[in-house]
Amino acid sequence: MRAVARFGHWSDHLITYTNPAEYDRFMGRWSARLAPHFAIFVGQHSGRVLDVGCGTGVLTRALINLYPRIDVVGVDPADSYIEYASRMTPSPGVQFQRGAAESLPFADASFDAVLSLLILQELSDAPRAVREMVRVTREGGCVATSKWDFRDGMPMLSLFWQAAEAVAPQAVARRRAETGGPSLYASADELAQLWRECGLTEVRTAILELEMEFDSFHDFWLPFCGGATGTAAFARDLDESTGGAVATRLRQMIGYQCCEGRFTLTARAWAVSGRSSRG
Repeated sequence: MRAVARFGHWSDHLITYTNPAEYDRFMGRWSARLAPHFAIFVGQHSGRVLDVGCGTGVLTRALINLYPRIDVVGVDPADSYIEYASRMTPSPGVQFQRGAAESLPFADASFDAVLSLLILQELSDAPRAVREMVRVTREGGCVATSKWDFRDGMPMLSLFWQAAEAVAPQAVARRRAETGGPSLYASADELAQLWRECGLTEVRTAILELEMEFDSFHDFWLPFCGGATGTAAFARDLDESTGGAVATRLRQMIGYQCCEGRFTLTARAWAVSGRSSRG
């Protein structure tokens, strides 16, 4: 399968995306929990909907499960993800095709709603992508996205970085220097401002929270070892180079905070929506 970089995110710019199944085990299980909350926030019950950066298809599946009258087109730049999403979503009301968020392969006003789940931080030019989303949305149609609160709302990742920094601070510093600064649009207010700058009206935001249960530390840690993203690959390689010290420290941290055995982590995302107005 040909390696294709899905996006240009500062944290994953050295990784190519060829294993969507591993991605589903790593971040996809979180996305699958978030997708129904986001779909309900959007409230698009019918019509033709575009899922931008559809990835493994979690948002598309949430939409058609909640709202059977919706027809969804999923678009993603990685062939491997399009093939995987197609296999995982056998529905006559769904189609997937290759395309980039910054240059959507559709005519103006082609969709009743254009949605994206958790891709904004992956884009090198987010405003351009949002303007493309607006372009292909009919007048009065909905344009919406969601984004993890990476500052305080994704403990799976923040716990890892705390453990990594405790074990190998120099390696973490090098990684951060290589990958650049923090993500833009890191709050609901920043997302709302972007939406208004791109010409959208009736802008509204929400905080979306969810819980993820883990059967054990192994259940939590194993998806890191698949290397599905730049962060996961870094975690895997750092743990190997430190003789398992990262995983050991992380296990101690989680055991201290959550006790042994099953535990639950809570995640938070921002969501924003607006209406297309062509004046």
